[in-house]
Amino acid sequence: MTSKRLGFTLPEVLVTIAIIATLAAVLLPALTGQISKGDSTRAAEDLKAVQSAITAFVSDVRRYPGNLDHLTDPITASDFDALSSTYPVGLVSKWNGPYLNKQLESNGTLKTTFGAFIQSAFTDTVVVSSTYLAVRFEPISEADFNKLDAVIDDAANSSTGLLRRNASSTATFFAVPVQ
Repeated sequence: MTSKRLGFTLPEVLVTIAIIATLAAVLLPALTGQISKGDSTRAAEDLKAVQSAITAFVSDVRRYPGNLDHLTDPITASDFDALSSTYPVGLVSKWNGPYLNKQLESNGTLKTTFGAFIQSAFTDTVVVSSTYLAVRFEPISEADFNKLDAVIDDAANSSTGLLRRNASSTATFFAVPVQ
């Protein structure tokens, strides 16, 4: 008479668990690295979207936007541009947006990856001998900044290129030159 086997033996179960644990140990770090790489790519795309929106806005209105909501909502003659001037009535009618198709937070910021926000107000900033319309991005850790900088400037360096980081957790993206 032959006996029927029900279930698996202990060695078979242990070998299976060992194989699964080895695969997990090899694959998890690779998957984690790819996920964080996606975060920096999305943040770079968000900054590039703001840059493109600013360029389109300037092309239509002939002024630099003062903040993010000028890219999503129609401007008025009482709004201030990045150079602290009000928009002339004739230029207000040239607004042809929205230029940025992203949902802003209630405080006017744009949420992106790394738990960071693209800040609402734009500033004109002198870099070496050129003036740029600067977009602030905060908070961002040094490690996350380096990942993002590698995507935008092809090198992780907080003091050169279009993306810079100060001693605090604020990064500045020099979006467009001010002429």
